[in-house]
Amino acid sequence: MGTPAARIADLLEGATTASNPPARPPPPTPEESPRTDGPTVNIIVIWGDLAEVAADLHVTGHYQSVVPAAAELALDRAISVGPRQLITEHTKLGWVDAQLGEVTYFPCKGGAVRSAAVVGMGPMGTLTERRAVQMYASLLGEAVALGHVATMATVLIGAGTGNLSVNQATRALVRGFAGALAPLGPQTPPPRLTEVYVVEVDRLRAEQLHLALAKAAAKLPQLRIGPELREESGGRLFAPSAAVYALAALTRLAGPAGAGAGVAAPEGAPEGAPEGAPDGGPDPPPAEEEALRTVLAGFDPNIRGKIREQLALLAEVQRTDLSLTVGRSVEGPEGSVPVRMSVQSGVGGLRWAALTGRATVPERLVPVEMGLLRELVDRLTEPSVEDARELPDLLSRFVVPPDFQRLLTDDATVLLELDRDTASVPWEFLAEIQQAGGERRDPLAIRTQLSRQLRTPYSRVMSEGLSDGPLRALVIGDPGDPEKGFQLPGARAEALAVATRLKDLGVKVTLFVGAANSVRQPGVDPARRLDVLRVLLCGGNHIVHYCGHSDFDFSGTGRRSGWVFADGLLTAQELALLERPPLIVVANACYTARLGGSTGPGPGTGAGAGTGTGPGTGTGAGSQAGPPGVADQTPWGNPQAALVPSLADEFLRMGVGHYIGAAWRIPDEQGVTFAQQFYTHLFTGGSSEAASTVGSAVRTARRKLYEQRAGGQQDADAASNGQRWSAWAAYQHYGDAADPFVRPDASDRPGGS
Repeated sequence: MGTPAARIADLLEGATTASNPPARPPPPTPEESPRTDGPTVNIIVIWGDLAEVAADLHVTGHYQSVVPAAAELALDRAISVGPRQLITEHTKLGWVDAQLGEVTYFPCKGGAVRSAAVVGMGPMGTLTERRAVQMYASLLGEAVALGHVATMATVLIGAGTGNLSVNQATRALVRGFAGALAPLGPQTPPPRLTEVYVVEVDRLRAEQLHLALAKAAAKLPQLRIGPELREESGGRLFAPSAAVYALAALTRLAGPAGAGAGVAAPEGAPEGAPEGAPDGGPDPPPAEEEALRTVLAGFDPNIRGKIREQLALLAEVQRTDLSLTVGRSVEGPEGSVPVRMSVQSGVGGLRWAALTGRATVPERLVPVEMGLLRELVDRLTEPSVEDARELPDLLSRFVVPPDFQRLLTDDATVLLELDRDTASVPWEFLAEIQQAGGERRDPLAIRTQLSRQLRTPYSRVMSEGLSDGPLRALVIGDPGDPEKGFQLPGARAEALAVATRLKDLGVKVTLFVGAANSVRQPGVDPARRLDVLRVLLCGGNHIVHYCGHSDFDFSGTGRRSGWVFADGLLTAQELALLERPPLIVVANACYTARLGGSTGPGPGTGAGAGTGTGPGTGTGAGSQAGPPGVADQTPWGNPQAALVPSLADEFLRMGVGHYIGAAWRIPDEQGVTFAQQFYTHLFTGGSSEAASTVGSAVRTARRKLYEQRAGGQQDADAASNGQRWSAWAAYQHYGDAADPFVRPDASDRPGGS
């Protein structure tokens, strides 16, 4: 066989051989090389953990608004003290701008990492090889200019969770570094920075990186690539690399038999063939042949000969002998790297980008006819049973790029980064694309943790962490004016049930129920706006739970949204001076459309949380036309769809960590069920080693409603059935699904629930 030999590293890069034709056109020819005179820098490839390699400066890449993962997360943990991770916190607060090539520094606590920084990669999905050259040039130029940095440790930025292949990223590194060194010229005093460590935690990728760097820098004397791969602590062998090494070892078993496989009779030859040479080749050692037969036994006889031929091709692989123990990963969906999708409205449609633990998918533009999307959003906002069953598949096909649809699995947490327009879409309905006749799977938000993040131009305020004392919660129910038709018995019942459950879980609860002019709840203070504001500003509450109406208010400058009280609207604007915002806000609040000047229905027809089946409810104001201008604030034309993102935006701006809101009216008992399931899991659902996450608590509560969607009163009308069927999808979670919730100390928790 005349097939060119393939190296181990090439197996992950798609080496072009006779049996492996190119899957895509080769990269463009690089531009003219930079100057070749001036100072030099040694580049040493290290197999190990970045945080355990000693250097004067440690650097990773950072996408705009993307919380650290992989190497950046390891660096974040290495420099942080206590539960708060510094780079992660700064990212969530919007303090890391991450423009391309911008370097942001962080203080360190000592140890192997003495000084840390991140270099901006721009928005995810936009890092091309040309932009990566600029990024690397900026990084090295800054490190050289510092004057005190002699050694810098980094990773191959842009290839771990980036747009680029290893070869593309190494070319960018080499050209960027050479370009930064060339202007210094031969007469310039040599910089103190003489060594750059490029660290890779996976062994096979480290070999691939070393080969690629040596090839890319072969004609650039400014850069000297270390002749050998250096091994330090923390190196690992991940499953794909282990598979390649296993195949390389298996080729040895093919032996001479494999070499003859290309001209021999295929597997399943006549019975007269020699026992030791079923493929017609020379007899291999019996033990090796038995092992090979065991491997091939599970394959169709028609392709066994082809497998032997491929193994023979792999026999030419350049191997590295390793003595390693490889175990199966035990990380489940909650422990894996989140899939982060960005969906932004733009000219001509929706712009998508995706970042996973393996790669970033560059931006895709999905042409969307806004009239159709407007109708789809309207029909999926408080949908009928039929629409809730049939339209999610259309949503996934209509607006999700085809190569993004494969990411909609339950292998990892999904975080959707949205703007104010795309946040109006009920993404919780996303589902895998169904093939004709295929089995329908549960929606994505039921199978995994799905949360949202709003892309905004402002920074959140820094909030304190939870104290060591007991957790406190503020619960507000049915605060609207009954004389204006805002009385909600279901919301009142939910507030009482939530307060009872939180008390059972060891939380100190402040409860306000009903307006001052409504029927009083014995032993409970009425929900006056001023009293609620006092407790919010002075009470140090970790959790706020609201059940009632919400609305937009255009009476002032700009559009505000907030919670409806008998004496006015309570918005985040009133909470601007709050020094310690709540960690979690849960709002079962529905659009009412009566504060902006529109005429609402009379008393006894109020809508909102808990209005599906409770007494004293009617058609609901959620279906009324909004005040002039509300529909114009979103391309979907549905003020109900725009309400939860608007409320979340205001409260997140104030510094709230998580906002969980219902996007349409929820039947009474289902609102209570969601709240009880959410808080129970939040406080008791984690393992003994780790706290529960907010995202897992939301998923647990959604799943409970999903399982109960076909139940309920037999005489409920079609609209109520629709509310029941889709209630699980109404709850939107804004925040990081992976955020752990610090529960009370064991001494404060009840013995059981």
